[in-house]
Amino acid sequence: MDSYPQVFIGADGSEDADSAIRIAGQIAARLDVPATVVTAWEGDSDVPGSQDYEWARGVGDAAVDQLRELGVTDVRQDQPTGSATDILLKIATDAPDSLLAIGARGLSSPTSRLTGSLSNHLSHHSPADLLLARSPVPSQWQSVGLTTDGSATSRIAVRRGLAVALALGATPHIVTVAKDEAEGTRLMKSALAEIELCQPDLTVERDVLLGVLASKALVEASRDYDLMVIGNRSMSGRSRLLGSIANKVTHSAECPLLLVNTTRE
Repeated sequence: MDSYPQVFIGADGSEDADSAIRIAGQIAARLDVPATVVTAWEGDSDVPGSQDYEWARGVGDAAVDQLRELGVTDVRQDQPTGSATDILLKIATDAPDSLLAIGARGLSSPTSRLTGSLSNHLSHHSPADLLLARSPVPSQWQSVGLTTDGSATSRIAVRRGLAVALALGATPHIVTVAKDEAEGTRLMKSALAEIELCQPDLTVERDVLLGVLASKALVEASRDYDLMVIGNRSMSGRSRLLGSIANKVTHSAECPLLLVNTTRE
């Protein structure tokens, strides 16, 4: 079963970044892997309101304390200077097998695609799987929705999402959108086979969402899960402009989202 060898967390002191620390910290603690807090600063303390090194160090120290309280034994921090987007993208490029966690702030804004928020940019360009954190963070994890459309790429997303669900102690739900129950059962078949291969004795819930517009159905269902997992197919290039299902869910989901990069396999 797929797992992450390390976790990177983008921290900036915001509420959504705090959610990223709390969720990624629980994942890192239960997988027993290192967690690195990354706080970028602007490098020009003469500019009024600028985020200088002391600010970055303070944000990083607070995040480190929080991660240790969550049970992460190997905690690291870095305060590089420069654009947070560029820095986190380089980290994801250098360590594509890792998990990168950030706040989802800006994704729900209708102007984010035009003005270019950090979360929006990374959702389209990160080689690493991306955890987009939203508040509130559940005190106890109950359910993780593993979305599938029956494709080979969605099986990759299911496999990686399953590792996270089990680490969090949550019940995995295979989720698909279909015109009827029969089609839903067919679409789920390969994903269920993937899980049975990894965890033959695991109980998995099956949720068939009936509807024509898959993105709308998934967004509406997202409120029923503590975390939703989806592959990043068609998140770049012309498909992005036309509007992929993953892109629409990424911008509108009502729960934290694990966006799995399925192009690495």
